[in-house]
Amino acid sequence: MAKKKSQNLNYLEKDVPKSLSENLELLRFTSVKVETTFFKRYYNSIFLLMQLSKSERVLLDYIVEEMDDKNYITNSIQLRRKLNYMLTKMGQETYADGTFQKSFKHLCEISLVIKNKGRGLYQINPLYFFKGTEEERQKTIRFNLEELNKTPINKYRRDLLIEKHTT
Repeated sequence: MAKKKSQNLNYLEKDVPKSLSENLELLRFTSVKVETTFFKRYYNSIFLLMQLSKSERVLLDYIVEEMDDKNYITNSIQLRRKLNYMLTKMGQETYADGTFQKSFKHLCEISLVIKNKGRGLYQINPLYFFKGTEEERQKTIRFNLEELNKTPINKYRRDLLIEKHTT
C-alpha cells in the first residue's frame, strides 16, 4: 500500500462566536487536513466498470485505493479482513472468501486487473487506473507489454541465431 500523504489547507471562514458577540462579520484563518495521495481513472474504463457486480465494484474501488505505487495488490487474508472490517463499520454485508476469489477472477477476465506470478499477486491494469506520473504509467505499460512478448521474441531471436550458424 502506498503511504498516504496529506497537507494542511488554510482558508478564511466566518468566526461565528466572535461575530455574534461583537455584532460584526469577523473572519479568521483556519485549516483543514486534505489528502494529497491520488490515483487516476482513465476515460476508457467506464464500459468495463459498467459490467461489474456490486461486490466486484466495491472490491475494485477498495484495491485501487490500497494498491502500491506500481499498481500492485496482494489478495491476502489481511486485505479481505480489512475490507470486511470497513464494510461492517459502514453497516454493510461482508464478503465471503469465495466472493473475493470470484471477484478477482472476473476483474482479471475483463482485464481491469492482471494476475501476476506469485501467490495472490495482482496488478491493477495501468491502462485504466494509475497512481503516479504519466511517465511512470507509460513505463509500466511498456514493461507489461514487453513482458507479454518476451518469450516469442526470445524464441524468434534464438531461431535466427540457429539458422545463421547452420547455413
